[in-house]
Amino acid sequence: MKLPQIQINAVSGKIGIQKTPTAIEMKQPMADMKIRQPHADVKYLQRDAEIKIDQSEAFADAGLKPISRHIQEWAAKGRQQVLKAMATAARQGDQMMKIENKGLAIPGIAKTNSEDPMREFNIGFIPSSPSRVKIHYTPGEFKVNATPKGAEIQINPNKPQITVRTGSTKIYLQQKPSISFSVPGLNVDYKK
Repeated sequence: MKLPQIQINAVSGKIGIQKTPTAIEMKQPMADMKIRQPHADVKYLQRDAEIKIDQSEAFADAGLKPISRHIQEWAAKGRQQVLKAMATAARQGDQMMKIENKGLAIPGIAKTNSEDPMREFNIGFIPSSPSRVKIHYTPGEFKVNATPKGAEIQINPNKPQITVRTGSTKIYLQQKPSISFSVPGLNVDYKK
């Protein structure tokens, strides 16, 4: 006897997955920075140099003197000449007092008084030496006082800008499962 066979056809179900990935965008703006550098405080002290040149003695050598100095010099020369004349008169008076010594005092005095004194000459320089010009120099002074100032830095950080696009996962039935039974070789007529 031949047993009937049952044939089973099964189709598995299939699941489909559609996935959109998550996207993250990050931007980091630069920080806002302000830098200010104030100028240093600079103070300086300057004293000018001084030079004093005294040429009065050099001018005096050339005869260029103030009248007051001329008067003083003339008075001193006059005093010297008076003293010299007094000494000469006293000396000549002493010579004439000693006339008893059989000397020729009067002719000798007359001869001395009639002769011009010997005059000397030489080459001279005006001024007579460089030291007659007096130079006094006071050096100048220059001082600098600088006080530096630090830089003023102001920083404002900017927060990062983060954009997130969330991903998604969709699960769907791509193929329905099915099962079918059949009996091969058996023809059944189901008519009523």
